[in-house]
Amino acid sequence: MLLAWYNLESDVGTGFGLHRDIAERTKITVLSEILTVLNNYRGAGALLILYGAALVYLLICEKDRTIRAIFVYMPLTILILFLLPPVYKIYSRFETETYYRMLWLIPMSITIVYAGLRISVMKLKKFWPVGAAVLAAAIILGGNYVYDNQNILKAENSQHLPHQVIDVSEFLLNDSGDIQLKAAMPADLVQFVRQYTSKIDMPYGREMVVSQWDYWNPVYEAMEKTDTVDVGTLVEATRDAKCNYIVLNASKAIEGDFSDYGIEDIGNVDGYEVYKDPEVPVIDYSVYYEE
Repeated sequence: MLLAWYNLESDVGTGFGLHRDIAERTKITVLSEILTVLNNYRGAGALLILYGAALVYLLICEKDRTIRAIFVYMPLTILILFLLPPVYKIYSRFETETYYRMLWLIPMSITIVYAGLRISVMKLKKFWPVGAAVLAAAIILGGNYVYDNQNILKAENSQHLPHQVIDVSEFLLNDSGDIQLKAAMPADLVQFVRQYTSKIDMPYGREMVVSQWDYWNPVYEAMEKTDTVDVGTLVEATRDAKCNYIVLNASKAIEGDFSDYGIEDIGNVDGYEVYKDPEVPVIDYSVYYEE
């Protein structure tokens, strides 16, 4: 019996030890993920290093309580919360892709500038502009040239939007009589339409374009998820979503004929074919509000 009790105690002890070991490894994994997020946020530049130096300097030298609260205590509190595994685990129950946005609350740029100018004024006196110039050079050289980003394009108009978005939107609004409408748009236009006008609703938005969010929408599935658009499937989805119009890239292969479903091809705009569904007419709800 004593031997049996000893073996049981050993097994239980081993179990607790294993549990603690797993918990420790989990903490290490979570902390590693947090540090990866922080490293990715840092990017290839040196601005985070400049900020760290500015923060340490203000922590040691700044005496004004209000400034310390804004530039030292508040950022340190946010940074500590950011690094805590329990906070990350709670946040990750909803999503993990935007955890880095907590760092947006830290006033990095203004802290670097304030600390740099403070040192320049105190140490260089009337020659402080020299220190300011050195600070500006450090910030410029410590960052990245954002216009090298592949997603930044030369503006084509005053709205800074692709001209196709403006042309297609204006075509739809002219056809509807400038009345609020709903249109199924291709993925390459959907992000920009709402930036141009609020009068065009869509069955889906940017959430469908960001692949890691993994949303599902029947209209998007029918328009974008296949090499060849099945007209019957698309029409069924757009009518369920109460779309007045369908806009397709003219180069997109389609199977079937829209006219078989009573849908009219009303024109081609900048390489996009525009279809109108008479079964889902545009309704001017402002008339009802006026009455």
